[in-house]
Amino acid sequence: MSDLQILAITRFAYPGLGMFQTEHDTVEARQAHLWSEARMTARFRTLEHVCLRTLAAQVDGDFRTIILTGDALPEPWRSRLVSLASGLPGAEVVFHPPDGQKAALSNVIRPRIDPDGPPVMYFRQDDDDGVARRFVGRCREIFGQMRPLWDRHKRLCIDFNKGVRLQLTPDGPRVEELFENHIGVGQAIFLSPDNKRTGMHFPHHRMTQLMPSLSIPDALMWVRGMDETNDSGVSGQLHRLKPADPDQCTMLKRRFALDLPAIRASF
Repeated sequence: MSDLQILAITRFAYPGLGMFQTEHDTVEARQAHLWSEARMTARFRTLEHVCLRTLAAQVDGDFRTIILTGDALPEPWRSRLVSLASGLPGAEVVFHPPDGQKAALSNVIRPRIDPDGPPVMYFRQDDDDGVARRFVGRCREIFGQMRPLWDRHKRLCIDFNKGVRLQLTPDGPRVEELFENHIGVGQAIFLSPDNKRTGMHFPHHRMTQLMPSLSIPDALMWVRGMDETNDSGVSGQLHRLKPADPDQCTMLKRRFALDLPAIRASF
């Protein structure tokens, strides 16, 4: 039996209300925003070439991936999403009716957890984010080292705070290497399997106030996508990114398994 139940959680254009910085008054307004052709084209590019690509490349593949989207997601996006997910072992697309984000996530995640099983590791990954190939393995290793702390508190956060901001362009990737704490990507949350809340119920930027948290600054462990469609507001910092130099391109290929020629061809 595995020592952990590990779930990667990705929300892909899910039109539930709440948990976004850009809010809408109605589900219909949110669907119109999320499912516009220009936005979906951009988000499918990052989902395929960054998010799912880095998950498929994990050295430790003993985890499951849940991709949450709306039950009314139209074609051709619906079939394309199912097709992409089919290429990732352990991935499941869940078409869920619009609901509050936390309620929807609880409805989707809780039935997929064994309450009598080992501790649960959650990590969230937006559709334009990615993690290094050793992310899952490193989290499992560090959790083992921190197990006495988890046994006492029954909740624990591991945050890798060194990574890369990434913008995909027809001319190649633009990047910025930096330290950022508790931004969501590159962060793992460990909870008891009988906890009624999931890892998505805890605001990623408040982890140090909610549970014992360990920051790991030793290696580039995440890529955070940036473009004009970002909800987080980071698009205002696109000017900081520079064209990736040869060493950085090699790093993106080796550490994150990104296929740069395929990305260029997708434009």
